[in-house]
Amino acid sequence: MAESRSRARRPAQAPTASRYRTQVPNPIRITPIGGLGEVGRNMMVLEHDDVRIVIDCGIGFPHGSERGLGVETYLPDVRVMRGRPVDAVLLTHAHDDHCAALAHLIRSGTPIGRIVSLPFTTAMVETKLSEHDLPVPPIVSVAPGDPVEIGPIRAEFVRMAHSIPDAAGIALTTSIGTIVLTGDYKLDATGQDQRRQVDRARLTALGDAGVVAMLGDSTNADLPGRTPSEATTIEPLNDVIDEAPGRIILTSFSSQIDRIDHAILAADRTHRQVMLLGRSMRRNVKIAERLKEIHSPNLPTLGKREVEGNPKAMIICTGSQAEEFAVLCRAARGEHPELNPGNGDTVIFASRPVPGNEGPVEELQAMLRMRGARVVTHHDAPIHVSGHARADEIGEMVRMLRPTSVIPVHGERYMLEAQARIATENGVDPTNAHVGQNGDVIEISATGLKLADQVEAIAVPAGSDGLPLEAGEPG
Repeated sequence: MAESRSRARRPAQAPTASRYRTQVPNPIRITPIGGLGEVGRNMMVLEHDDVRIVIDCGIGFPHGSERGLGVETYLPDVRVMRGRPVDAVLLTHAHDDHCAALAHLIRSGTPIGRIVSLPFTTAMVETKLSEHDLPVPPIVSVAPGDPVEIGPIRAEFVRMAHSIPDAAGIALTTSIGTIVLTGDYKLDATGQDQRRQVDRARLTALGDAGVVAMLGDSTNADLPGRTPSEATTIEPLNDVIDEAPGRIILTSFSSQIDRIDHAILAADRTHRQVMLLGRSMRRNVKIAERLKEIHSPNLPTLGKREVEGNPKAMIICTGSQAEEFAVLCRAARGEHPELNPGNGDTVIFASRPVPGNEGPVEELQAMLRMRGARVVTHHDAPIHVSGHARADEIGEMVRMLRPTSVIPVHGERYMLEAQARIATENGVDPTNAHVGQNGDVIEISATGLKLADQVEAIAVPAGSDGLPLEAGEPG
């Protein structure tokens, strides 16, 4: 009988940890280049593996003693990009502090795959960039809710209410979860076109699915309550216009389309003829008319020789922030060829100074009074409301999104701190509420965030031509 040989059985090998280990996604890196510790100059870079996205690219404005030194605006420090390609620039809306530095970014030589925004923002950006001799990257217009694929990241624009058409928040779906940047917003839902209302249903759905981080507008976070609706300005503005005995000069941000629309409708009702003064005012209203975001005046608009001494004229012009070369400032100095404010005129400031700019605006108003004009501001009648959420609205936003982490953006330090307090009062772990500064490199994971690094990100002064004043800056 053949010898039976038993083969020794090798013991089963224990599985290695790597065999069953779930691949942990790399954290997302977010670097604010502007907008933290300041109101304006908003720009943020988001990086995940090989994908790089820029969200907003805006300018800032000089305050007080900074004026008169040749500084017209401040630009984001795009040297932080180090020339690395950007897959997409996503724009929340068309205010200058969110999109007017795009030419600066393009001029720096940073390769840009595409610029993406909602229709009104796209039209504004296309027009602004056409004024520069630059190789403009593709500009893509999308509708709210349309998916925008950027490598493995899916972006979605969510309708928000703000003081300009087509304002949006941006939801980024990534391998670690969804990140929501609110953009500038308030939760205005009264008496407005559906296109001006926040899409609460979509925000709530994003919160139900899980949001790992919210980057929220902080501008009014320190103010209690809720910001009044834009609709509340209509009747007070009508009253001021009804009471004006002679010519009306109304100044506002040229992008404040709804406020300009209220003025045009009031002009129609009181049989006044409108004249638009200021390049950006004419440009923006023309775009808004084309996209049916504003009413056209019933009566023919006035020409250059028809406005002087005309008691039924309404001049809508730039200069509400006392910009040195804007229409109203030049007129107050007696330097504008078409506008000479004086006795019998009512000058309506249908906006309020941006934080830090109160002094120059008050000086401008004093100059107009010296010329004999009656000046009406938000102190005299409720003709202005903010486009930014106050504390109660921010709390509601946090409760809708229920984020793991919060990074307050767009605001002075005390505004950022106020938003962080609101977030922690509404369930966010205090260790996951990061009050930072420009240049912070923040790593976001599914469980929280941490400060990973710091890079230099200065405010770059620029002249009236939009080019940097400092040697070595791109331009």
